[in-house]
Amino acid sequence: VAKHTHNGSRIAFGPDKTMYFTLGDANRKRLPQQLDSYNGKILRMNPDGSVPADNPIPGSLIWSYGHRNPQGLVIASNGKIYSSEHGPTTDDEVNLIQKGRNYGWPKVEGFCDTRSESKFCEDYNVVEPLYAWSPTVGVCGMDYYDHDAIPEWKNSLLLGNLKGGNGDIGQRLCNLRLDAAGERVIDYREYFTYTFGRIRDVLVLPDGRVLLCTSNRETNSNAMEVVGPLDDLIIEIKAVR
Repeated sequence: VAKHTHNGSRIAFGPDKTMYFTLGDANRKRLPQQLDSYNGKILRMNPDGSVPADNPIPGSLIWSYGHRNPQGLVIASNGKIYSSEHGPTTDDEVNLIQKGRNYGWPKVEGFCDTRSESKFCEDYNVVEPLYAWSPTVGVCGMDYYDHDAIPEWKNSLLLGNLKGGNGDIGQRLCNLRLDAAGERVIDYREYFTYTFGRIRDVLVLPDGRVLLCTSNRETNSNAMEVVGPLDDLIIEIKAVR
């Protein structure tokens, strides 16, 4: 299932103790649309590894499909599941994950905005992303913020970016504020642009503080050359009143 690239590999636990985890397409584009393969899917299993009885496909771990390389996954306190996903050179995505639904890859990149994509989306009931970036920014780990400590971030997704070298995009923290239903992005803001390098993951603590994890010492052409005290950090963000 896993390979040297496009592995996904993000894990989250639901309130019913079932485990969700992401698997990329392993750079094999045909697999995300094949329901006999777990590549290009978000999976759901019981703690003992068995298939939950209420999964959408009887006997299968598949929860959703048609994914390229889902890098972030969070089950929010609003009950929704969100994922961030790498596009090829365009259309990095944030998706609202729904039971049994198709997210389009490789037939659809981002929104259903070409003739062939629109036809596929209609025929296969494809879910469009909540938000997409073109060119890509290298979306990565994410968390849901719903604390009063930073009021302007309440009911929003916090998302790290990895990619640099594309003008004014990438390597920053993105804030996607949601509507009351958690089903639409109503505001978008960016923080710490090119300040800490590659923001690999985001964690919201119970008291409203936020931790960022950077990863600048990777074998990756986009990695920022950071040395000494600014290399690979756990960064704390908190409100100052």
